[in-house]
This record gives sequence, C-alpha cells and structure tokens, in this order.
Amino acid sequence: MDLTLTLSSAPPPNPLDLPEILTRVGQFLPLWTGEGYNREFHPLPLLRCSLVSRTWRETLLPILWFVYDGFRIRNVPAQVLAKYSHLFRIISNTGSFKGPFHCRNLIELFTVYGQEWSRELLVKNPGLKRLVWGGPYHCRIETLEQQQELELELKALMGLENLDALKTFGFSLGEGLFVKMLRNNANRLSNLALSTVEGVTSIEGLELPFLTELHIAFGGTESPALVDLVCCCPRLQRLSLTGSKSNALPLGSIITNIDTTIANSVQKGFQIEKLAHNLAQCCPELSAIKFTSNNTSTTQSRCFLDDSQCATLVNASRRLESFSVDMVALDFTLTEALIGQRQSLKTLTLSFHNSDVEVQQAKIDHLREIHCVRRLKASLVRLTELTLAWDRDYLAPSALAAMADNNSTQSAFGFQEEITAFLDDPWGCLDLRTLNLNGIPVSVPIANVPSTSSAHPSETLLSSTTAGWRGIKLSTDINTDINATEAEMAQNLLLLNVAPLTKLRSLNLNQATYERT
Repeated sequence: MDLTLTLSSAPPPNPLDLPEILTRVGQFLPLWTGEGYNREFHPLPLLRCSLVSRTWRETLLPILWFVYDGFRIRNVPAQVLAKYSHLFRIISNTGSFKGPFHCRNLIELFTVYGQEWSRELLVKNPGLKRLVWGGPYHCRIETLEQQQELELELKALMGLENLDALKTFGFSLGEGLFVKMLRNNANRLSNLALSTVEGVTSIEGLELPFLTELHIAFGGTESPALVDLVCCCPRLQRLSLTGSKSNALPLGSIITNIDTTIANSVQKGFQIEKLAHNLAQCCPELSAIKFTSNNTSTTQSRCFLDDSQCATLVNASRRLESFSVDMVALDFTLTEALIGQRQSLKTLTLSFHNSDVEVQQAKIDHLREIHCVRRLKASLVRLTELTLAWDRDYLAPSALAAMADNNSTQSAFGFQEEITAFLDDPWGCLDLRTLNLNGIPVSVPIANVPSTSSAHPSETLLSSTTAGWRGIKLSTDINTDINATEAEMAQNLLLLNVAPLTKLRSLNLNQATYERT
C-alpha cells in the first residue's frame, strides 16, 4: 500500500516580521523633525509600533534610542534613560542627565573637558568614530585634584585609535599631546576641525594619509605650525578656514600708525603665501577652498582677505571646483585666477564686506569690481551655483555720489551703467542651477530697462512671468534710497536675462525669491 505523505505547508513569513525589512521601515518613521534649534523629538510612532510584537520591539527600540540628545529628550525620566542607555549610539547633549550610561557601542560623542561621565564613555567606547571635544582653554590647572583630573582626561583621549572625524576647540595642552592624538588615529582620520588650538609649534613626523577635509579657525591664538598641517594631508580635498582678529589687521595688510600690540597680534594669523605654497606642493587633490570671517557683531573683530590673497589660494589648487570667500573687493588678480579655473569651477561664492582698514577701503574701485563680475559671468562656463553678496550699506545708491571724490575714474552714472550691463550681459554658464545676488544696487537708468505694457508699476513684476518666473517671497529689506519702480524694472531685467538658463531652479535677488512657472 502506497503511503501518501501529506506535508503541511507553512504560511509564508510576513515581510514585516523580518528584522532587516522592519529596520528599514522603522528608519523612515518620523522620529526627529526640524533642524538645528528647531529640532524636535517625536517618539510616539515608534513607541506604538514597538507594542505590536516582541520582534517589533526588539527591532525598533535600537532605532528609537540611536540618538540621545539630552536637551530635546529632557522630559524623559532619568530611570528610563539609564535603562535604555545601552542602546545609545550617538550622544550629542546630555542635558541634566549625567548617567549612569551603559553604552559601549558609541559611534559619536559631543563633550567638553572636566566631565567625569564623558571620560568614562571615552574609556568604554574605544570604537568611537566621531568626537567633538572642548578642551580646557584658559582653564588654570593649579590644585592636585585639577592635575589628576587633567591626567585622566588625557589618558582617555590618548586611548582613542579609531576616529574618522575629530572636532576640537580650546586645545591648549601642548604640541606633543596634540600630535600624538592625531597620530593615534592617522590610519582612519578623514575629517579634522580645529579651533583655538594653542601651543603647536611643530608637527614634525605627523602624517594623515586619509584626511580629505580640514577646517582650521585662527585668530588670537599662537600655533604657527598649523599652517604646515596641510603638508601632512596628501589626499586633502576640502579646506575651510575661519578668520578673526583681536585688534589686528586682516592678513597681509599694510600696518601703519598702530601700536606694537596690534602689530604682534597680526603675526598670530596664517601666512597666506606659505599656506598656498604648502597646498600647491602637498595637496594635489584639493578641489574646494572656503574662507569665512568670524560672524561677530562688529567689523572691528572680523578678518577679510583681499583680492591678491584670494588669488593666491585659488592658484594653489590644480583643479578647483568650489571657492567661497569673505573679502573686501574683487579686482583683476582674483578675476584672472578664477577664469584660469573655468574648466573645473562649479560653485562660487563671493561675499563683499566693508573693511575697518582705511588702506584697504580706499583701494576699492567699484566700477572695476562690477566689470570683473561681468567677466566672471561670461567666462565661468562650468558654474552650477553662483552667489554674489554685498553689504547693503556698501553699495547703497546714496553712496554712489561719493565715488567721484574717492576715485576720479568713477561716477555714479558710470557705475549704474556697469550694473545695467551686468544684468543684461549673456551668461556663459548655461548649466547654472542656483543664482543668488544680494546687496546689488538695483537703481538703474530707466532707459536701459525693456519697457512693458503695464501701466502700473505694481503690475511690472507680474509681467516677468512671461519669462518663466514668478515671485514667491518679496524682500523685507527695504532701502529708502532705491526707487521702487526702478527696483522692479531691474529685477525684471534680470529675470529676462536668465531665461536662457533652462537648468536654473533657484533664483534670489536682494532677498526676493523666485520660482519657475
């Protein structure tokens, strides 16, 4: 007799019971919303899903507690935080909760010197990948207890060997410790950011073969060897510099009629020529350079580069793709340097500021500057993003009348003609996708603006929709010196001018935003 074996067919598994799929679903649930100070924690969707089954709970809880931000999770009871702290992978802010922390798989930590809980985390998480650490800048180490605390902090830091990103500020522990900390992580470190680092006079023997991104803030600190740090980075691709000065002149400016204290403080800044030489010799892959002045409430503590210094940095790159700078004025030297990079340059940001140095301010030729901008507009054929920003008071129409007094070659009428020509010249960069023009004077001669059939000035902007654009956000920065009708006409002139830029998607003129219709 034949026996027929009937095999019971098990139902196929539910895809949402597979941890791999459920993890992906959980990562798309809205746990965090907003950015920066507006970031908010919304755990309810994940918490409700975790009640479905044991599998869901075991899979979703690690996602729920992946990031611990004590400020935004401050309403969670301490006992709950301690219970689930073993799931923390990123700690960005402890808030009022100082432990106990049971996490041993941290990948990212934000902390400052002198925190016992953070030293313990540094010791228990040798696999840490990213660290933001604030050192004992200007702290006086006097007592035996303070000395012991410092030794424990250094021991914890020196035990890290797997960092791929390090941001440190207030590091004043001496060059030996600084170099050792970098050397311990040299085989992995790819991103390094330094601010107010003091006492580094030599980096001899240091090599950072995998570093691709470097940020250095300088001004008022004494670490002359930092200018040589790029020599240790043969694969450096992106360099970002932040400048400030403590009662000092901008880098390379002429020092006249100032006291010895100010003169000495200038020497604390980077030597642009030496930095550029090091970049040219040691960083063949450098493709992005950014210089930003410290954002303070007064220009007296800000530092700006001049035209020739910017050109020196541009020429240090063999193939520059992105350049951003806070500067005083554009002239022929930087213009030629940027045009020399026209086959590779894709992103350009030039932010022009008033200088508190009379020698720099007196050398500005407004007419020549706009002429240089016109050359860049026609020559930079690979640009996909362009930002030109002037201080409002820097080019306000009320200041145009003073041009003849400052420079005999300038006149208000000639300057306005140059602005109109800039708004009318054809674009050489047909791949442009983002264009921001802020602070540019838009009071232009009416005769040079194409007339419209509108009888009312308020309807002038609407007629620009025939060029494919419409205003979605009007400027709130009202300048009483600018005639409203002329401003609208100048905006229309620009909108008509960018019509051939078929790839352009983001357009901003003097804080007014437009979108394609």
